[in-house]
Amino acid sequence: MGYSKKRKASKGRYEKTGRKKTISKGLPPSKASMEKLLKEGGLKVTPAKLTKLWRFHQLLRKYDKELDLTRLKNFQTMVIKHYLDSLYIRKLVKLQGPLVDIGTGAGFPGIPLMIFTPSLEIILAEKRKKRVQFLEIACKELELGGQIYPHSVHKDFPIPVQGVITRAVESMEETLEKAEAFLPVGGRVYFMKGPHYHKELERCKSLFQNQFEICCLEEYTLPHTDHRRSLIVFQKKKDKTL
Repeated sequence: MGYSKKRKASKGRYEKTGRKKTISKGLPPSKASMEKLLKEGGLKVTPAKLTKLWRFHQLLRKYDKELDLTRLKNFQTMVIKHYLDSLYIRKLVKLQGPLVDIGTGAGFPGIPLMIFTPSLEIILAEKRKKRVQFLEIACKELELGGQIYPHSVHKDFPIPVQGVITRAVESMEETLEKAEAFLPVGGRVYFMKGPHYHKELERCKSLFQNQFEICCLEEYTLPHTDHRRSLIVFQKKKDKTL
């Protein structure tokens, strides 16, 4: 399996430095604080997109207790680990749609991506009823065009897509096995993982060497944080021979 080499560590990549600038701490929950944190995280933020993302955050907080949407409660942690994490991959790779966001939960990374990239078509796939209820509310309130698929994604996924994106805990092997069945040749699977993916990756390279190739592998740290992340992108090169 060939793939693009990991880029040399720079600001935001895995690296060890002496004095390191850290993202602002102790900010009060507000739209202005959200903007500051996102900009410190390396994102360009327009007023319209910020307003919509802030509204999404308000909805998430409003319905969290009733619908059990996220284990994260601290404002700054939510901005970094939900919103910044979902959006930062736009700096690393060009996403090709339509995409299905498998196991999107409360809408991550799908909803932030739709807010910041309105032209990107994303299907939000989530089987848990309470999460689906929230996704319906959020998409209506925010006037997002994404579809909601209220089921698990299996090999017979019925909606034509060009790619899969996921932050879910399902293994890469399970996701690739499904995606191989419904993705066209050239379709991509974007895995948003933590730093400990290597054993999974080696197994997948062996199991899917005839069907997929790795076209991107990025290890990075969200700027001015200790939040280490990895982006692994598989591209389908041929259909499985029966």
